[in-house]
Order: sequence, then structure tokens, then C-alpha cells
Amino acid sequence: MQFPWRGYVNQLTYAADLRHRADDEFVERVADELIRQRFFTLPVADYHRAATAALGSAERIADEQGDEDVTRDFLARLVRALDDRGPWPEPPYSTSGTGEWTTLRDAPAVARVPLTDRQIEASLNRVFAEEPPGAGDVRVLILRLSTGQQVALRASRPFDEPGVDLLTYDDSVSTVAAFGELTGIDVEPG
Repeated sequence: MQFPWRGYVNQLTYAADLRHRADDEFVERVADELIRQRFFTLPVADYHRAATAALGSAERIADEQGDEDVTRDFLARLVRALDDRGPWPEPPYSTSGTGEWTTLRDAPAVARVPLTDRQIEASLNRVFAEEPPGAGDVRVLILRLSTGQQVALRASRPFDEPGVDLLTYDDSVSTVAAFGELTGIDVEPG
């Protein structure tokens, strides 16, 4: 089965003007952002695999405004830049699907984040989802911390009111400390 590379490559080339050869600084900056996983929120290995698959493909890679040779050059240099930075560090946190909400919904609230869910979204570059979908009663964001703990951020107030609950079944003291350290978001113990 062929790896579905197109969506990943579209993300990588979206903000680039690939009518002309990208300079080295731009390639290095994209590689750094992939590894940091702040703007590119999927695993860096997925982007690397997609770029490699695209380069091995006979299909056109460039969008309608892009130059095919320039786009292939950019991706090849990006793959080399990522290879030079390997092995890639584990990101401080990753998003788990909302399917995990059924597991965490009854977990105790161990802390409160004194921000709105919109402020948290901007800080983490991750998006809350409605649970149940379409009802809007509760908005949740499920994270797996690099320390192994899983947390749910639950917002049930209006969008402009601060106060998001941090729920977990893991040890509350170490999870609250890890959450603050890994996300850079201050919390108020529950």
C-alpha cells in the first residue's frame, strides 16, 4: 500500500513560494519546526516518510503555482536536513483522539487552568473538540505527555470565560507538575 503523502506535502509546501529555489535558511527553519511540533503537529517521522514517498513518486508534487523541480529540490533538502537532525526528540506532548474522552470523562479534576480554551489552543497549537460532537456542551482536548501521563482539558464555560479543568487518573502531583513543565502553562492545583 502506498503511503498517502499528498496531504503532508501540501502542509510542508503551503507557505513556501516554490516558484523559485528555497534558500537554506528556510529549509532549516521548516526542519526545526517539524521537530518542535508546534506548527506541524503530527509526528516528524510522518512528514519525513511523506516527503520521501513523494520524491519516489512519478506524480506531480508541486501545486499549480509551484515549479516541480523547485518543489522536489525543497523536499529533498528538507529530508536531508531532517536526517542530519536524527534521531528526533520525542515531543513534550501529543494529541490523543477524542475517543479517549470516554475513558477520561469521569477522571478527577486535579487542577484548573486559569485561561480560556481559545488561549490554551493558541498556546499549544491544538484544538478542542465538542463532546458530544455538535452539542457544544463540553469542549475537550486530550493530551499524552512525554512522561506517559494522559490528561483531558475540559472546558464547559463560554468561550470567553477562563477556567479549564485538567482531568487525569494518573498521580495528580506529578501530572500537574509535568503538564506545567511540558506545556509552559501555569495551573492552579485542584
